[in-house]
Amino acid sequence: MQIQINLAVHDDLEPWLGLAEEVAPLFGLMPDFDAVLIRKIAQQQAYCARTNDGDREFAGGVIIGGGGDTYAIRWLAVRSSFQRLGVGNSLVNAAIAKIPAQACIYVDTFVAGSPGAVPARKFYENCGFTPRDIWTEGKVVRQRYVRLP
Repeated sequence: MQIQINLAVHDDLEPWLGLAEEVAPLFGLMPDFDAVLIRKIAQQQAYCARTNDGDREFAGGVIIGGGGDTYAIRWLAVRSSFQRLGVGNSLVNAAIAKIPAQACIYVDTFVAGSPGAVPARKFYENCGFTPRDIWTEGKVVRQRYVRLP
């Protein structure tokens, strides 16, 4: 199976929102995610992974943000049926390729001890990110990972 990464388009909304529902137990509630996704598609900062066969099945997506010298991976998810097949790496690599080479890239993800923390740590470290500060906003606690230029 081959995966193709493309800029997301409006027709990707339905499968993307389905993926957001699939990961909601792990990610938590994502208020106004549909509005954010529509805006990021318009800004060409949303990428999706699809199979490269006849059905072009939606496998995952990544949203980036930022500008200048600092960018972020704002959201990354892969459908459970496509995990551990390199889809996440392909999405992150595609996002990195669209970000200026001199930019610092960060991602905020699960803090140690929370569900998903160990796989997230391993994944982002394998993508060249290093752990940095832990931050809290309300009840949300996240670990920041940074990839320097």
